[in-house]
Amino acid sequence: MHTYYEIRPTLPFDPTAFIQAGAENNADCLLFDQDALPPEFFDLSSGLAGELLHRLSIYQSRMAAVVPELTVHSANFQAFAREANRGDQFRFFSTREEAIDWLEQP
Repeated sequence: MHTYYEIRPTLPFDPTAFIQAGAENNADCLLFDQDALPPEFFDLSSGLAGELLHRLSIYQSRMAAVVPELTVHSANFQAFAREANRGDQFRFFSTREEAIDWLEQP
C-alpha cells in the first residue's frame, strides 16, 4: 500500500523539496490541492509542471492533484491533464477522496 504526503499551500514551489518532504515522512506519493499549486503551474510555458513531472520520474514517486474545474484552465493545460490521467504516475482529480483512493492503491 502506498502512503502520501500532502503539500501545503504555504510551502514555496520546489519539486525536489516536495519529494524530500515526502521521503522524510515515509511517503512515496504526493497530494496537492489546487491551492498548493501556484498559478504558473497551470501555464505550461512556465516549465513548473514539467519540472515537477521530471522530479517525480527521477524519484519514482506518484502524485495526485485535486483540481475540481480543469475547464477554467487553458486548452493546452486541459490536454496535458487528459494525457497525464492516462498514466500511472501523475493524475488530476475533481475530488480529494478520488485522489486519495488512487494514491493508496497498490
